[in-house]
Amino acid sequence: MSTCKGRILKPGDEVEFTFPVEKMLSSPSTGKFGGGRGRQAAACSEIVRFSTKACGEIGRIPNEWARCILPLVRDKKIRIEGFCKSAPNILGIMDSVLLSVRVYINSFMFRKSHQTSLKARNNPADDTVVHPLPTLFHLLGLTPFKKAEFTPSDLYTRKRPLHGQDSSGGPASLLRANLSKSSSSADGDTVENEESISDTDLDYIVGLADSSELQEMEPPSTLQCELRPYQKQALHWMTQLERGRNMDEAATTLHPCWNAYCLKDERELVVYLNAFSGDATTEFPSTLEMARGGILADSMGLGKTIMTISLLLSRSERGGSSGSQSTSQLSSDNGEASNILSQSPTFAKKSAKFSSLDKLLKHKPTLISGGNLIICPMTLLGQWKAEIEAHAQPGVLSVYVYYGQTRSKDAKVLARSDVVLTTYGVLASEFSAENAEDSGGLLSIRWFRVVLDEAHTIKSSKSQISNAASALNADRRWCLTGTPIQNNLEDIYSLLRFLRVEPWGSWAWWNKLIQKPFEEGDERGLKLVQSILSLIMLRRTKSSTDREGRPILVLPPADIQVIYCELTEVERDFYDALYKRSKVKFDQFVEQGRVLHNYASILELLLRLRQCCDHPFLVMSRGDTQEFSDLNKLAKRFLKGGKETGEGKDVPSRAYIQEVVEELRKGEQGECPICLEAFEDAVLTPCAHRLCRECLLASWRSSNSGLCPVCRNTVSRQELITAPSDNRFQVDVEKNWVESSKVSALLSELKRLRSVGSKSIVFSQWTAFLDLLQIPLSRSSIPFVRLDGTLNQQQREKVIKKFSEEDDISVLLMSLKAGGVGINLTAASNAFVMDPWWNPAVEEQAVMRVHRIGQTKQVMIKRFIVKGSVEERMEAVQTRKQRMISGALTDQEVRTARIEELKMLFA
Repeated sequence: MSTCKGRILKPGDEVEFTFPVEKMLSSPSTGKFGGGRGRQAAACSEIVRFSTKACGEIGRIPNEWARCILPLVRDKKIRIEGFCKSAPNILGIMDSVLLSVRVYINSFMFRKSHQTSLKARNNPADDTVVHPLPTLFHLLGLTPFKKAEFTPSDLYTRKRPLHGQDSSGGPASLLRANLSKSSSSADGDTVENEESISDTDLDYIVGLADSSELQEMEPPSTLQCELRPYQKQALHWMTQLERGRNMDEAATTLHPCWNAYCLKDERELVVYLNAFSGDATTEFPSTLEMARGGILADSMGLGKTIMTISLLLSRSERGGSSGSQSTSQLSSDNGEASNILSQSPTFAKKSAKFSSLDKLLKHKPTLISGGNLIICPMTLLGQWKAEIEAHAQPGVLSVYVYYGQTRSKDAKVLARSDVVLTTYGVLASEFSAENAEDSGGLLSIRWFRVVLDEAHTIKSSKSQISNAASALNADRRWCLTGTPIQNNLEDIYSLLRFLRVEPWGSWAWWNKLIQKPFEEGDERGLKLVQSILSLIMLRRTKSSTDREGRPILVLPPADIQVIYCELTEVERDFYDALYKRSKVKFDQFVEQGRVLHNYASILELLLRLRQCCDHPFLVMSRGDTQEFSDLNKLAKRFLKGGKETGEGKDVPSRAYIQEVVEELRKGEQGECPICLEAFEDAVLTPCAHRLCRECLLASWRSSNSGLCPVCRNTVSRQELITAPSDNRFQVDVEKNWVESSKVSALLSELKRLRSVGSKSIVFSQWTAFLDLLQIPLSRSSIPFVRLDGTLNQQQREKVIKKFSEEDDISVLLMSLKAGGVGINLTAASNAFVMDPWWNPAVEEQAVMRVHRIGQTKQVMIKRFIVKGSVEERMEAVQTRKQRMISGALTDQEVRTARIEELKMLFA
């Protein structure tokens, strides 16, 4: 389009293009009249003008061309030339000029380690940002001779409402309500509500496998146990996912997310463009580059560990070895992605850029090739080692436990082992270290296979643990979890990012096409998740059936009973007095209209009532900090820290610090502000806030320091003070011991079971109650062991081994938080849940440690509830929540429902 008149431009005249200088891209003035000038400057910054040497400026090219060409020219990625094809003899303003334009693409655009995605880093999900190179190809009229099977345009279909129930009967509206309730803290870590998704909802989202359609595969002879038919099916499924398509076919089949173009030059060069990321390459992107691995999501107790061991024995090589080509995709939160780590002779290695992992994913010439890496919670380290040693033929798999301060970080030592076992904590600490790849350890090795046990641990995508797992280099990746979704649909995103399932490891695409549509009631989001998971997830439950319609796993029956306890007269008087005092405070909050503002205080009132149902002594307990003199030192340290705190930080007042110290002195246990449960291995921050050690450290991005989740002040690990781990009481409990109703009922059951040689596990969420239970057990000469969060890994292993192997040990006292993951405790056939949990799924996960493969006896599960107490009303609240399936709740409806639930508890 011409911007001049009266000048002559003839067909064949060469034209030159003038591009705006980069200074014009700087932020406009925000002064009083700066808005208009800013918009004008922004508009001018996109104008590309053309001119001739003879006549000067002639006009400007269309805006859609300018927006596409500008970023490519500035980065010296392309060069353009042009000449006039036709124009009016005498130009007028706004006349059309037809130009012929040649575009020369710099060859470095297609080098192995180059990344062409130019999406704005700080705004990855912005619809207005375009990928310049694919747009340029479109404007040039280039059409792919081989189109991608899967493109963004395929996903932009008409929105369909997520109805209350779909054709399969799934409670869609309840899903949307339940899966939208978790929130994130400022540093990205998820703060969970009491609710979690039910098994029914989970099965509806991820789908259950049809066993009649699955083939079986015989395990290798080196596996020293017999697999059940459904486990053989899992082995075949996992092997096929790792193998992918036929290698020859895969090597010549275009990856479904890439388009193939033939450029118009004498070389007839073929260029491949990624339809999602905008990346370009001249190397053929085959389906070998697709993810190898998946999610084994069988429910608890079906034997995911033994299935994985059979996979290890079926094929164990070294990362990057021949036949294990697998160029995976690593996608960052800014929407950029690039292929990484293909060490095949045919397909050259590519490097990746992951915004949050730049320092770890720098281009490296080589990584040491390693075997299998299994990452699990600390409690399961010993169990994994024991299972491998028990079920693998001796000498076939060498196992190295990578844990503790004395572990060797020599990559060569790690690479020599067939299986390396470690914990999420170790991985996170190494990830946070500077120059992690250069200093050896887990991130300096290209693993043949990485397995995440209890993979829902990485569900918070911005957490240090999740980023650390995604940074690992591996040919094959597996997630083992019976609960792939716990609170939010976003939990699945973290797993897909680890697995490198393109393009869903990019937050921009996930959020735009799945997360937001689902939250807005668009059926497309849920359908898309189901279609993705159907290819990479296998889930069966204990109620799943085989080809003949029989249950795939037949276990001895589990008898679940609720024992309703009546308080004694003395206990009732104590409880009623505590209840009246608590209700007065609650009613005051209601009258003031500040119920939710005082939510933490109300939970504290409920905590005391719940503890009173176990034993009145719990309400009178006090934390032990060795001596009161230590408490005084603690107060002084807090006050000293306050004086030294910088002006930019919130300093706790003397009154608040004295209040915290007084709480410790009186044994005020409280609840962790992160997990909203009773403290376990509590620590105190310099800003005088108390949290579970594990919760606090998991919320930090670095292992050495982080933000206090309460006040956002920076806290270093060295500044943390260990709060009381043992508990004393205001009375001498040994001398003045009196059994509560619950304790009496429990002792009666344990004595009866011990007489018949049956082992039992006693669960409680309060370690102080476990302290109390030790007194009557010792007095009744009932041998017991104890497992809670204060034990390290070696101590936990010894406790579990002692309970499982020594016949005279008949009772295991266990905290719910420590015993709720993966432990196999089939030596016991009885489980007692002493206090109800806000989330029943946590209870179920704990008692499933008993009712699982290997259990040969009938299982008895008993839950203790005090009649006419807050515990009984807690059950009613849970039942009410299950009935709220009429539709998704708005934020206001959620707040109203919570207030009503609290009123029910204090009714």
